Amino acid sequence: MKRKLVRPLAAAFLLISLVSGLSLAEKAQKKGSPQPRALSPVRLAVVISVDGLSWPRLSEYRPYFTSGLKRLLDEGRTERACRYQHINTETGPGHASLGTGAPPRVTGIVANRWFEPREDGSLRQVYCTDQELVDPVTKDPVIVPGPRNLRVPTMADRIVEKFPDSRVVAISGKDRGAIFLAGKNPSHAVYWWDQALGRFTSSAAYDAGSVTGAFMAPIVAKFNSTRAQGFLPGRIGLLWKKLALAFSPEQDVKNLPKPANPAQIASYQVPANGLGWDKDVSKNSQGYYYGIYSSPFVDELVTDLALAVAADKNLELGHRDVPDVLALSFSAQDTVSHNYGPESEENLDTLRRLDLQLGRLLEALDEGFPDGKVLLALSADHGFTPIPEFQRRLDKTYSGGRVVNGSYPIFNNVARLNRYLAEELCLDPASRVIFGSDGWNLRYNTPSFPSMRTLEGACGPAGRSITVSDVDRVLPGAVSRLNQEEIQDVYLVSKRDSWNDNNPATSFVRNDFDAERSGEAILIPRPGVIIHWDPGRGTGHGSQHETDTHVPLIFWRAGVPAGVSDQPSTPYDLAPTVGRMLGVTVPDAVGRAIPLPQ
Repeated sequence: MKRKLVRPLAAAFLLISLVSGLSLAEKAQKKGSPQPRALSPVRLAVVISVDGLSWPRLSEYRPYFTSGLKRLLDEGRTERACRYQHINTETGPGHASLGTGAPPRVTGIVANRWFEPREDGSLRQVYCTDQELVDPVTKDPVIVPGPRNLRVPTMADRIVEKFPDSRVVAISGKDRGAIFLAGKNPSHAVYWWDQALGRFTSSAAYDAGSVTGAFMAPIVAKFNSTRAQGFLPGRIGLLWKKLALAFSPEQDVKNLPKPANPAQIASYQVPANGLGWDKDVSKNSQGYYYGIYSSPFVDELVTDLALAVAADKNLELGHRDVPDVLALSFSAQDTVSHNYGPESEENLDTLRRLDLQLGRLLEALDEGFPDGKVLLALSADHGFTPIPEFQRRLDKTYSGGRVVNGSYPIFNNVARLNRYLAEELCLDPASRVIFGSDGWNLRYNTPSFPSMRTLEGACGPAGRSITVSDVDRVLPGAVSRLNQEEIQDVYLVSKRDSWNDNNPATSFVRNDFDAERSGEAILIPRPGVIIHWDPGRGTGHGSQHETDTHVPLIFWRAGVPAGVSDQPSTPYDLAPTVGRMLGVTVPDAVGRAIPLPQ
């Protein structure tokens, strides 16, 4: 049967089960359910991911912060040597790691997208949150956003497993940000920003009839009908203006770290919401709501909804005898950095605005938990590489670059490799030897290999089918010729037993490798090299290098004193550390529970 990609269906499923869900919620309020009592005094864990925020960027801009980020850095426990240990440092893999405490080799989320066989043997691209369900009306299989591709439970799943009355709520600008922080249990309430409709939405992968789902549905419905959609121009406006500095006269503004000169960097930026100040987000080519998604305003909306959730007297997050989880993923740092660069004024303004939004959140936690029974943990799913062409303008010795995998046939790296491989293997020039790539993974078009037959020529007589071994033989040479300045090595999966473990890149590749999803080859980028859809503007992330792997890790409240640690840590440590503070173990975690002083 034909598979259909269905996003609006989620809202219909939500409404169908709302009535029965409210009934369950009422019963839960009256009776409760027998279960273990939490041993830890922590009643609410607030897990925050700032999409695309590197530790060096956060540390450098510290003098600008006046609110939430300032408080976290001043009052929290900061792990300053926190680094990912997998390649493909992308949003999906990073959030899965934060949620589970494990790298992609365990979670299965090896990239934002990968390629899998269909029932007929052909290949299809899979988005990391694709989940197949059956439409209850048509009985057809449909694809909705969900956690099914996640191979192991999250920390939040373990909380609900031990304490069935615990409640998990996740909110993000992106579906993958919310889904992978929350996890696989369908009782979770998981919402993200709908760029097409200008409201928060969920999915039929989560049960709107669960107690948490039933309590959340009216909160989100009220928010969408009174504070989102058509109310946004009046609430938020159309213009993204740069924040004025708010410093006392005695502070030396001249010595503040400076972002890139706007006039110099402008020609290297993707003008998603225009160039320069002020930016009219309503002029975004994909519409006003997408303009919000590509601006700091999406973080403000996530905070608005989070505060409504925290204040709800029916949901009572953190105010019962079991621990609850509120997971928030702030997406603007990523979207703005992709388009304007992490070194830009736009990036700094986005971070300063996040500082104010986190300030609102911390004030609400102060008021709601004066006894300190709340633990906040903040990290990021990945860092960001500066715009390579702009960096080369500033420093002629800069060696970074880009690999283009977008809709530009002349520049598209997979298309270029396919043309070269067809020539080397004596195939028809139109042959598609490599089916596709995401992150640094390459997937061979193996279902088509039997029908790819050689032409008569240097390879011998015509008519021989190619094999994986044939491609493995010529691919490293093709990459060396076409991508010598960008790619330092090619890891062939067929040779994984003999990968050089003395090479620092090898551990990053092994930590990302999944036999079903990683493809047949993995490219190893040089420092400063990105994959991007534009051949000369904007930037990205996803490598094993410092810019993309070094991220913040901060713990705040629950009796944890202020301090810093320079002991090596990883984002995989977040889930087991928070889990231990809430009284559960996370057996699938590779990270360790950091011994937080109290």
